[in-house]
Amino acid sequence: MVAGDDDFLFKEEGPELPATGDVTAPRRPWLILIVDDDPEVHAMTRLVMKKFTYRDRPIQFLSAYSAEEALGILRNDPGIAMILLDVVMETDDAGLRLVPRIRDELGNTQVRIILRTGQPGQAPEDDVIHGYDINDYKAKTELTAQKLGTATVAALRSYEHITELMRSRQGMERIIDAAGSLFALRAIDRFAEAVLRELAHVLNTEPNGLVCVPRGNARTDAQILAASGRHSDSVGLPLGHSVEPDLAAKIMEVLRSRQHRFDDQDAILWLRTADGRDAAACLHVGRPLDGLERKLAEVLGAKIAIGFDNLHLYEQVKRSHKAAVIALAGLAEYKDPDGGGDHGLRISRLVTEIAFALRSEEGWDTVIDDEFLDQITMGSMLYDIGMVGVPDSVIRKEQHLDDEERHQMELHCERGAAILEKASRLVEGSNYLSFGAAIARAHQERWDGSGYPHGLSGTDIPAAARIVAVADVFDALTHRRSWREAMPLADALKSIGEGAGTLFDPTVVAAFFKVRQARGRTR
Repeated sequence: MVAGDDDFLFKEEGPELPATGDVTAPRRPWLILIVDDDPEVHAMTRLVMKKFTYRDRPIQFLSAYSAEEALGILRNDPGIAMILLDVVMETDDAGLRLVPRIRDELGNTQVRIILRTGQPGQAPEDDVIHGYDINDYKAKTELTAQKLGTATVAALRSYEHITELMRSRQGMERIIDAAGSLFALRAIDRFAEAVLRELAHVLNTEPNGLVCVPRGNARTDAQILAASGRHSDSVGLPLGHSVEPDLAAKIMEVLRSRQHRFDDQDAILWLRTADGRDAAACLHVGRPLDGLERKLAEVLGAKIAIGFDNLHLYEQVKRSHKAAVIALAGLAEYKDPDGGGDHGLRISRLVTEIAFALRSEEGWDTVIDDEFLDQITMGSMLYDIGMVGVPDSVIRKEQHLDDEERHQMELHCERGAAILEKASRLVEGSNYLSFGAAIARAHQERWDGSGYPHGLSGTDIPAAARIVAVADVFDALTHRRSWREAMPLADALKSIGEGAGTLFDPTVVAAFFKVRQARGRTR
């Protein structure tokens, strides 16, 4: 570098650098990295640019005196908007070699790079512009203070546009991911929790807030469906009794006006649903959202509202399925003179309690999830549906059954499974009917292989059927039948215990006794 080359950089040209904003109220500064091995260049650049602003934001300079030092700064501070990069430093092409490391090694495509050189002949402009991913190339002899300001404005404007596009793309990707996560949920409480989590993810903040729905038609209060952060203990409580009055008033105003609200601390979304069951999601962001963040929040809010609608429709379909199951269970009980009209409900309750107890046991924790619990609760009510095909003379006989009658009785497993499987094919995937079919077919199988209809043994018997087998036998022993009286509770419990390892899965029997102990019943 020839002494005095840098003097051109600071030659005054006309009036002072253009101030493109009001410096009396500076905001977060633009970060500009000076990479040059001459300390005087750093000092003079700071001096002549000290009053520069762009969009009401001043600039803040960072300094590096070698390519390696610059790379370290860029690794730790990806928010740098522009680099003033010298070509000749520790080597004749150190600046040039730094460019692909920034773009490829660091993956930083948004920072704007202006190459400055005092020896343009060593790196011809045409070769540099075409061979390196830079945004401007200036000889120090032509880069006056005025032109430096102009180049900086152009670079920051370009950086702003690129950053906005990247934020928009990333925000939309997050919304797409969030929608997929939300739409996969089928329980209102878990959905509401996910709303807070995904909204916080899109806005790049902590999930500190709540989701609520109006209580009644007056819209004078709301119920909190989900909460996190400072409201984490408020789930299920009335909004007006659980949060500060000012916040409750803001949320209720959103529900009444049906409009989003953004202020310096909170983002409150009105979640419109097709059937008018509106909701509100409040996230404490602790800062004003910019225009893009508001748009992203509104787009996600629309997706969330669709999710609420889908969830409502899913619940309606699910209720219809449950109604069909209850009706079928009632049909089976109609054939049972000794069931008392609530046999299916008793079995369902006991089976569900045993399944809950098993959920924490090793080996069962991977089998029993929320869906399993839901399906066994309803599917177990249908385990004896095949009894509709057994002649009344067999069902009501008070003496022991002969071989033919026993054969008729044993056919109820396969008949019940066939009935349920035929109906289940109208619904895609696993459902109450298909789950019930598996139970109906295998609930008379025994752990040691002595059961029917297929002589299955051990874990070849479906898990749900192994649970129902214990509940079914216990309920049968403790209730009157046409050919015998109910067995005393102590004898029935003893019989179940003695069947562990032969008739029943031992772990299911152990869980059954845990349930009995938890109930604390004596009869």
